[in-house]
Amino acid sequence: MSNVSLAIIGYGRIGRIHADNILANENTTLKMVVDPLLDVEETLVRRKVKQSKNIDDLLALQNIDGIIICSPSNYHVDQIKQISKKTKNIFCEKPLGLSINEIAEVWALVKNNELNLHVGFNRRFDPDFSSLKSMISNGEIGDIHTIKIISRDPSPPPISYIKKSGGMFLDMTIHDFDMVNYLSGSEISEVYAKGDCFIDPEIKKADDVDTAIINMRLKSGALAIIHNSRKAVYGYDQRIEVLGAKGNLRVGNNLLNGIQKGTKNGFTSSNPKNFFIDRYEMSYKKEMSNFINSVKGEIVDHANVNDALHALKAGLSSKKSLINKKPIMV
Repeated sequence: MSNVSLAIIGYGRIGRIHADNILANENTTLKMVVDPLLDVEETLVRRKVKQSKNIDDLLALQNIDGIIICSPSNYHVDQIKQISKKTKNIFCEKPLGLSINEIAEVWALVKNNELNLHVGFNRRFDPDFSSLKSMISNGEIGDIHTIKIISRDPSPPPISYIKKSGGMFLDMTIHDFDMVNYLSGSEISEVYAKGDCFIDPEIKKADDVDTAIINMRLKSGALAIIHNSRKAVYGYDQRIEVLGAKGNLRVGNNLLNGIQKGTKNGFTSSNPKNFFIDRYEMSYKKEMSNFINSVKGEIVDHANVNDALHALKAGLSSKKSLINKKPIMV
């Protein structure tokens, strides 16, 4: 397959990122973007990309090799059901579903229709995190003892988004749950979550938290901890530390620039990059390139339904732990 024809459902922030990366790939064609709130986008018009507010227009389109779902989380499962009749190659942003039953429905679709379904855990494709995984897999620090992940946003999303996203654990922390499983080569078996609202009381009214710490035990026996916050005033804080029997590995923040200033008062450096669009720019490019190669028939590593299930179970168990104020088996 020399050229791959793709379409996108959902043209918010993530949809635009994927559209830009598809349009930048000389071996792909973006044939249509579907979004019920879509106004005429001149950028898409210039690139001869069809635009529609109705998914039926996409289903009627001919010669589509793959479809990328970037809609709100609560639409994912129904849209996978619809487009599975159109193409076997589907990329769906996380979370794949908001309940175990929804994931089970998708699992059955994948199995019965032999779907090639990728789940958008983009951080697996970050160059630093990918190298970290390789070093762990190569045994450079021996058996893993602990994993520490710090993941803090620079500002909270709109309350309207929080209400339909599944909340912090299913929308934000789910990336971190997947990273714990991915790096460890194991699965989270127990969680103990504590959280509160220190940033915006409206988030509490939406039945969510804006600050959380989740302690975990893995099936391998290793321990892990995740620190989350909806607002770090100094920027987008993304750090990982892994301690093993033979050593320690650490990934620090990607800064706005690499300059370090030293004076008699000490050393200073710039703040972390502003948000995920900047921090994970390369991961999104690699992730979409990986999906395109898969559509062409190449065998590639990617996050699948099983990975989505394990991350979701950790998220749901964390919500239960927070409510019941005790550890919960995943």
